[in-house]
Amino acid sequence: MKAKTLLVAAAALAAATISSQAQVYSQNVVGYVNVPLVNGYNLIANPLDDGNGNQLTNILSGANLANKSSVTTWNGTSYNTGIGKITGGWGGNVSLPPGTGFFLKNSGAATTNTFVGSVVVPSGSSYTNILVSGYSLVGSVIPFAGDATTDTNINLGSAALANKSSLISWNSGTQTFDTGVGKITGGWGATFPIAVGQGFFIKNSSTDANWVETAP
Repeated sequence: MKAKTLLVAAAALAAATISSQAQVYSQNVVGYVNVPLVNGYNLIANPLDDGNGNQLTNILSGANLANKSSVTTWNGTSYNTGIGKITGGWGGNVSLPPGTGFFLKNSGAATTNTFVGSVVVPSGSSYTNILVSGYSLVGSVIPFAGDATTDTNINLGSAALANKSSLISWNSGTQTFDTGVGKITGGWGATFPIAVGQGFFIKNSSTDANWVETAP
């Protein structure tokens, strides 16, 4: 069986522990995901729906982030102005639903954020992500860990992306982008492992394309 993980919204599913990058625990339709945050920039994505609009001020409340930390989102062509952590809370707010990647700058010591909520896509169902032409900052809508180019549930291997498209991850250890994995004739040029709660860029070199994820 492929090495992948999924928090399944089903009463019969027992608790599950997954990758070294994050842990998922499931109880009926509600669970939580622990995502580690290094000092510096982290490229992450909200893996669960909190049922209350997925507001920054709610979903990042568990990390105990220091002042001068910040969250920066992508608008399709450039980065939006960052929202800073100040005494008493955040200096602004934004919705960060599952499937949206964003940078979190942690200005303090390494910590962990606990995301709490439910899985957006029920077991056996699919979700279609629209990948616009150009760069999209995304995460898996379903809390998977695995190789995004070969896993048939994450399913980026079957996404209708043209050649010269690419997948780009952030290395929190070196604080730089990794070398992109390119789309070539016949598939992707290399593997592209992702962790639960990880954000990454997809460069779509052609017109809008569909990326369909399926919950097993």
